[in-house]
Amino acid sequence: MKKNWILSLVVTLTLIGLFPVQALAIDFEIETVRIDAQLNEDGSASVTERFTYAFEEDFNGITRSLIEKEGTSIENFQAFENGKALRTEFVDGMYRVYRAGEDGDTVTIDLTYTITDVVEKFEDGAQFYYAFFDESNESAYQDITISVTPPGTSTNTEALGYEEAFGSQMVTADGTALFEIGLVDEGENGDVRAIFDADLFPALSTSNGAVRDDMAEDNIRMQEQAAVFSENQQTASTIAKPAVTVGGTLLLLSVLVLWLRAARRKKSVQSDASGFTVPAETMSIPATLYFTNSPFLSPHVTVAAILDLIRKGNLRQVSEDQFELVDRNTQYAHEETLLKLLVDRIGNGKEFTLTQVKEFTQKTIYHAEYNEAIAKWNKGVRAEVLSHRFYEKHPTLRWTAGVASAAFVGIAIYTAIYDLLPWTFGSVMLAMGTLFLALFYSPLTREGHEIRSQWRTLKKEFLMVTEEQWKSLTEDERKRAYAYLLGSDSKTATKQATAFHAATSSSDDSSFVMNPVFLTTIFVAANTSTSASASGGATSGGGAGVGGGGGGSGAF
Repeated sequence: MKKNWILSLVVTLTLIGLFPVQALAIDFEIETVRIDAQLNEDGSASVTERFTYAFEEDFNGITRSLIEKEGTSIENFQAFENGKALRTEFVDGMYRVYRAGEDGDTVTIDLTYTITDVVEKFEDGAQFYYAFFDESNESAYQDITISVTPPGTSTNTEALGYEEAFGSQMVTADGTALFEIGLVDEGENGDVRAIFDADLFPALSTSNGAVRDDMAEDNIRMQEQAAVFSENQQTASTIAKPAVTVGGTLLLLSVLVLWLRAARRKKSVQSDASGFTVPAETMSIPATLYFTNSPFLSPHVTVAAILDLIRKGNLRQVSEDQFELVDRNTQYAHEETLLKLLVDRIGNGKEFTLTQVKEFTQKTIYHAEYNEAIAKWNKGVRAEVLSHRFYEKHPTLRWTAGVASAAFVGIAIYTAIYDLLPWTFGSVMLAMGTLFLALFYSPLTREGHEIRSQWRTLKKEFLMVTEEQWKSLTEDERKRAYAYLLGSDSKTATKQATAFHAATSSSDDSSFVMNPVFLTTIFVAANTSTSASASGGATSGGGAGVGGGGGGSGAF
């Protein structure tokens, strides 16, 4: 019976992203394989193999690994195309056949070789028991047929295929054993076994014992295993069908209900937001940007954080280049982290200049330190956001989804063992869907929607705000809006900053920032310098066939 490849697929999907996948050097498909083992009276086999390859890349040739069964040897390996001999080479237990070609070529190669002493003669018959491929094979065969032909007509031929070859055997009128196996995936075993009339091999000495009864026992055993497999397969199908069908329906309905509820909440909040207003202060500006704009904090957000510290009275801008520490007592830990970096590490403990920031970040030896400090600041900003109840928890729903995901993983493995591909695929999809729900379902609360909607409305309406509307805001509102909009869009931040500077200068708080363009440029350059520094930094098998032998195919 066929060993399942679907189980490997399930495991691969489960572990995806954890391990790198080795890419094939050449993209190809082996469309057909025809192997004819012509047995000789001396117990050897003259083998002819015909491989048809369809290539999707340029190639240099094909490979064939042949693992010798104990007591036998492989001799006189040759390769041909349309009767023309091709150059071959034996390297590291593998034959290389040199025949270069291009993407889109379909090539048929004939391989010939002799296996010596491969036929064993017993009292009740002469046996050929061999594996032409085994689990070391790294290429799938789309359609493989193996024939074992006796040196003369055999009137009492018996044949049996193992594993992938089980059930494929038949005996022709002249006593040839034929195995029409069909599709064989990579990494599979498939021994073939045939017993012929003993008198066809007069040159061989007869060993004591009989082999036909042994093969008959193997056949009975495998048929019993196949019957058990079929029964278990039916049981697995009986369990999987309602589980996957009902589970899939419930998952889809649950997702639909949850999505509709979230959409209604979001729509009701958005309908309440209109006009240009500055939302009430609930978080620091960098945390607000993290929550409402993007969790990836750009250098523009660093500038916005500095402006927020100026607004809060922790810093004072003395000149275009110079900033002075006024108060070390901060509201949030990430603000303290930023002050320590700028004032204590880059500056002199009392003040810092943008020139010092530029010089510090241009030196490679300080890049790791700067990046670590910024990463710590990012982590602190995220911690501030998470300290608010902007996301619903739903522990019962998420635990239920987690348990359901584990159950679907079990069903996927169970059905994979018994070759129930549609139900395996459905179970994997449901397992992934419920796992995603368990890990990531944390919808925004109404408060979270309100804050996000208000700040995004401010950003949208700012392009149409009049100077009169701007002046009608309080000084604190102007400063918060100024910092937020400077940090919210890295593509147009400079343009926004210039517009804000002009508007601010027309009011009474022009000292809030003397040159936002210069300030932004310095920190964008610092990020560029430090980020650049941070970013600078086929085998031969052993023969797994029960009857001995084995091998595989490939290309190079």
